[in-house]
Amino acid sequence: MDTRSQTTDEPSDLGLRIRDRRLALGLSTAEVAERTDLNVERIEHIETQPFALTGGELARLSRALDITIGNLTGPHHPRTARRPPTAPVLQPMRPEECIALIEAGDVGRIAYSRADELLVIPVNYCYLNELILFRTAADSAVAQYDLAPIAFELDFIDRGFRDGWSVLVNGTVRPATVEESKAARGLVEPWAGSTRETHMVIEPRRITGRRIRSW
Repeated sequence: MDTRSQTTDEPSDLGLRIRDRRLALGLSTAEVAERTDLNVERIEHIETQPFALTGGELARLSRALDITIGNLTGPHHPRTARRPPTAPVLQPMRPEECIALIEAGDVGRIAYSRADELLVIPVNYCYLNELILFRTAADSAVAQYDLAPIAFELDFIDRGFRDGWSVLVNGTVRPATVEESKAARGLVEPWAGSTRETHMVIEPRRITGRRIRSW
């Protein structure tokens, strides 16, 4: 059996599901490589680039990631795909784990106050020099802030396995400097397009995370 990705420069859906499942389990690429008897470069290629995956590799990856081949390759993880959870465990994550998840992601949510309401919106971002950078329109509300309080959150939820994690960053937001904007050029591409050319910087003050495991 040979499962092939699309011939583009982007990771396949399967590669993204493999990466997300690995992150949900708190495994490094080296740990997955050891479990599958593949090298780290191969795991990284599968997660980030187009690839041709053999049936043997797929079977080893499903065992290493504690997930059936059907759930790994299917579009959804149905709630009936696993036995009922026994005793869910909510575990705090170390700051190093949280930062690794932030570095591996590219979409999160920001929450900030505007007038008499609280706004929560998704943003594309990058993590650079211990800062979180995102782009917005010059006339947006958040673009007017300078060292105002802000929260940044990202998460992963596996509905079938009832596992997941969330990371919360509390800090302040400000306009990026010219040097920071140059450094982030090409690293942040808003999916919404349009004229979102203003780079904003979140300076983390506190980073916390939690992981839930059902078995």
